[in-house]
Amino acid sequence: MARVSSPPEGVKESAVQMLAESFGTFYEHAIAVDTQHRITWISEGYRNFLGLDYEPLGEPIKRHVPNSFMPRVVDTGKPVFLDLLYVREQWVIVSALPLQNEAGDIVGGFGFVAMADNTSLGKLAEKYNKLQKELDTITSQLDLERRSKYRLSHIVGRSRGLQDLKQKLRQVARFDISVLLTGETGTGKELFAHAIHQLSNRSNKPFVSLNVSAVPENLIEAEFFGVAPGAYTGATREGREGKLALARGGTLFLDEIGDMPANVQSKLLRVLQDQEFEAVGSNKVQKANVRIVAATSRDLQCMIRDGEFRADLFYRLNGMPIHLPALRERPEDIDLIAERILDEITTELNLPLYFLTPEALGFLRMHTWPGNVRELRNVLERAVILSENSPEIDVDLVRELIGTDLPIEAAEAPVPGGADGNWSQHFQTTVPLQDQMAAAERTILRQALGRTGGNRKKAAELLGISRASLYEKMRRLDV
Repeated sequence: MARVSSPPEGVKESAVQMLAESFGTFYEHAIAVDTQHRITWISEGYRNFLGLDYEPLGEPIKRHVPNSFMPRVVDTGKPVFLDLLYVREQWVIVSALPLQNEAGDIVGGFGFVAMADNTSLGKLAEKYNKLQKELDTITSQLDLERRSKYRLSHIVGRSRGLQDLKQKLRQVARFDISVLLTGETGTGKELFAHAIHQLSNRSNKPFVSLNVSAVPENLIEAEFFGVAPGAYTGATREGREGKLALARGGTLFLDEIGDMPANVQSKLLRVLQDQEFEAVGSNKVQKANVRIVAATSRDLQCMIRDGEFRADLFYRLNGMPIHLPALRERPEDIDLIAERILDEITTELNLPLYFLTPEALGFLRMHTWPGNVRELRNVLERAVILSENSPEIDVDLVRELIGTDLPIEAAEAPVPGGADGNWSQHFQTTVPLQDQMAAAERTILRQALGRTGGNRKKAAELLGISRASLYEKMRRLDV
């Protein structure tokens, strides 16, 4: 069927007029174009529907309806009957027909919209729009729930080590490589994972977490990869998406990766290598397109030697290793962390602001914190609950809640303020708190070095800190 680029005006006008008169009775929203896809006629109702306050004659139809069927209909000569078209943020049912002259040549196209006021088909479009809006609402809610909850600003502290670590996070987040977070339990690995995601170019996509140790071994594969419809007895007909599918385009945080079963380790390796996976019970390969941030408090290299963890998977996960320091290695950050935690606790419990006395804060700095920030939060939560009507958390309550879990040297060291341990009297002096704490730390370090005959490695082990932390304290305190 031939097209003519310049149809006789009389033929085109008569064809348009005929269709306009016929369809105008039934369809308020109609439009016509020429062979160059330019608008030659538009009904007033459709012009208003498109939000136009002028006649767009001579303009390309795709300028106003980007996904219009009209160009295709004009170019191919094949009509479109009762199809869905997304216009002005809603779905409508449309038809589009080629216009022909007496010789059978295509001279343009004519389209119209089936609206709810005129046809039963419009009611179908209205129902479809309602379902689409409900789906969009649910999808938006899920996206918000899966967005990163924490930013880099949530990681508080003034220590040099933490500042260096935050700068490293900024650098790492820019590059789409796997990250392995290591450190003791309670050091905030998930917080750091959120920060990496928020700083990356995937920040507007989902952040999905999976705690490997919290999922039974027989379910971890389904949780990770998803389940195909009817994959096994009890599986739903619809199937279920796994964490890999939910995180598509974003970041998947795998906490306690050291607890992943061997059979799942090999499948995770394929995901990292090929960025694809198969759901349980399916032969269909799906694209992963996720960034993996893994975390563990276990020694993966020791597990490799014992045959408990795959070496090839370790090197894939370890694209950028980041070690998180223990809380005892950065005591100068404890006051800021405690302040942030108390703000969160009092907000959650709808209570006025609580604060630590200087003596209580000094005691917190001397604790070894085997549970790190998680332990500190537990102590402060209990302190807020047990502080009765006073917003002040004093040293006696903190000492009672923490117990005697202090290094031997700290327990044996002369207590600032005298042998009776009267902290309140000591802090009534004019010596600044910073100087008092430095003097106490200096005494503890000297005792530890004295008991180990100057062996710094043993002294660090005795104090429960790293050698690097010991060296830094010795330098700072001039020991």
